[in-house]
Amino acid sequence: MDNVKIMFYKTKGRDTARYVSGTTVYEECLQNGRFIQLFRSSSGQVQRENVLDNLPAYDPLKHPINTFNLVIDGQSLHNQWSWIESFKRPGKCEGTEEAVVKLAHKIRPITVNVVTCLDGTAVLTRYLEITNTGSTPAALSHISVLSGILWQDKYPFELPFDRSQKSTFSLGYFRSQVQGEEGNFVWQPLTSEIYRIEKSRGNMFYNPYFIVKNEIIGEYFFIALAWSENYGAEFALDRVNKILSFNIGPEGPAPLRVIAPGETVYSPKVHFGAMRGNIDRATDIWYQHLRSSVIPRRPENKKMYTIAGRVVEKPGDWILREIDIAAEMGVEAFMVDAGWYGKEFGEWWKLRGDWFEGDFLPAGGIKAIRDYVHSKGMLFGMWIEPECLMEGSETFKKHPEWKLESDLSGHTDHYNLINLANPEAAKHVEEVIMRVIGEYQLDFYKTDYNQRVPEGGLNLRDGYAENEAWRHYEVIYGIYDRVLKEFPGIALESCASGGGRLDLGIMSRFHYGCQSDFSYFPRSIRSINALTLFIPPESLCYYHNHFPFAHEMTDLDTHLRVTLFAIPIYVGFGAQNAERTGIYYEKTRKYIELAKGFCRPIMANHPVVYHHTPYIGVDVPAEWCVLEYASKDRKMGYVGLFRLGADQNKNEYILKPRGIDCSRKYNVTMDNNGVTFTISGADLKNKGLSILIENSYTSELILYSAVDE
Repeated sequence: MDNVKIMFYKTKGRDTARYVSGTTVYEECLQNGRFIQLFRSSSGQVQRENVLDNLPAYDPLKHPINTFNLVIDGQSLHNQWSWIESFKRPGKCEGTEEAVVKLAHKIRPITVNVVTCLDGTAVLTRYLEITNTGSTPAALSHISVLSGILWQDKYPFELPFDRSQKSTFSLGYFRSQVQGEEGNFVWQPLTSEIYRIEKSRGNMFYNPYFIVKNEIIGEYFFIALAWSENYGAEFALDRVNKILSFNIGPEGPAPLRVIAPGETVYSPKVHFGAMRGNIDRATDIWYQHLRSSVIPRRPENKKMYTIAGRVVEKPGDWILREIDIAAEMGVEAFMVDAGWYGKEFGEWWKLRGDWFEGDFLPAGGIKAIRDYVHSKGMLFGMWIEPECLMEGSETFKKHPEWKLESDLSGHTDHYNLINLANPEAAKHVEEVIMRVIGEYQLDFYKTDYNQRVPEGGLNLRDGYAENEAWRHYEVIYGIYDRVLKEFPGIALESCASGGGRLDLGIMSRFHYGCQSDFSYFPRSIRSINALTLFIPPESLCYYHNHFPFAHEMTDLDTHLRVTLFAIPIYVGFGAQNAERTGIYYEKTRKYIELAKGFCRPIMANHPVVYHHTPYIGVDVPAEWCVLEYASKDRKMGYVGLFRLGADQNKNEYILKPRGIDCSRKYNVTMDNNGVTFTISGADLKNKGLSILIENSYTSELILYSAVDE
């Protein structure tokens, strides 16, 4: 790989590793028993030898420059390491290469492989392989997968930056505490000595994505922890030495994992990289990494499709009539959502855990439904929540020992989760998933996860009350790794009460994830606007009409325009006995065709995303949400202008599309009045268009395409 260079060498007698990927250079070394950060650059320049000999600039005894931290059996393993060997190997994802530094601890019988994965982009991936080489179990109670210094404020004071008015460093993250706040992105000035973000108590909507910005030099540092449970991320400002450091890793009651003699465990991954330019340029670089080596590539015949999905609300042929309507409306896939399983029709949420089809379905059951969907020319998919175990299920009655306990008392009643640390339960879950996909020959599959597991369950293991979370995700990640291999033609959707578990641990095993269950305007578009700072839009799905009152929140065009900015999943189209000839159905068909026609070539081929209003989050006052998707060749694109505020002095928005080639001419359509005109790219980009929207919760849609000369 031309954009990847890995080198192991010595500098000033120290064993050193150098990783070069794209414009990123990162070096670390073993110095006096500590594995420390030596140097990094976002410009691609490798530092001169005489400079490297005198790095790091800070004493490891005084400053946090260790690149990882472990606590095992109550001992901090921050030093006393020996360099055993270093080597390169092919990465697990095609087109990647891994650098491995093997370290052995001098006191505890522990070895660590420090693994750095490079894919040619500016973003690196780090994880640890931890092996217990002793004869007794080792209790891992704390881990920082990645840590070190982000910046040293050594910039001259004559720079045009007023430190008295603005902090040098800022942190952007999702301040999402509850369901419905997915995408609530905020900036926080880093002025305190320690700023800690801790996802705990089962808050699965606190997705671990971070942007740290150096406000003086304009450099962004993107960090994501690929972990679906509780975590801690800490950013520390040393005021005296003007150093910003960080550490990140999974959290929970200790021990997080008991490692058996001879066993190797794998830490969660951390994706990290520094970028320059504006936020959209930085996001595009981040996308390059996710698209090349993280989010699985879509099956060739399923790059993009519109979907209709329904919970089974009535027994008998009711679901077939929904399929008829979906086909009539022009969608390309149909999903049987929850309620298809169990001994009796009704309260499906109480029967989760029984993944056998109910006799209340149409004659022939699921296979007949699948064949009916296919006869309409649509793809077929199903919903399942395989990690759930409800006490009303037959599965629980047969295997009450499979239910996760919080306190080992046998009286747990608030965890409706199957204990995947139990090998039999884990085998059962995998068999269920494989059977549902294989037996019903699914074209696409949706997993859900509606659980809240505050501090995690417990299992007795080798004299320890081990926290369950680590083993749970070892199993879940492993199952879906195998699903991708065994069923390469299937498309996978992740949902977790909506937009929970959008972390890269899950997203690296699924083709797309749910934006939110709270998919009504304006939360819908504001959430998509913010989530696409980290997740490409072709990897997000949006549930249109998920809330019965969603149509009341805005006008019909605005309500439907949101569907153009993610994978649209229509949660029904209204009553089965309605005459589908009115304006509602006419416009719905129009936007379905627009998604399939004009937007499809952009969305399905890795769009460039321009955030005209990137930092409005979900719950802060804002006048506008403006989002633009464009093709990489700058031939076509579209912009949604959504009016949020009601300030009559701000009715006009000057739109300057960014996905424009100034040397071309463009046909531009303003959808509200249907007017199409031709304008030069230079005028469109530099002078812009005056868009007047007088009322809040209304919108305009702009489509542009290059004129062939």
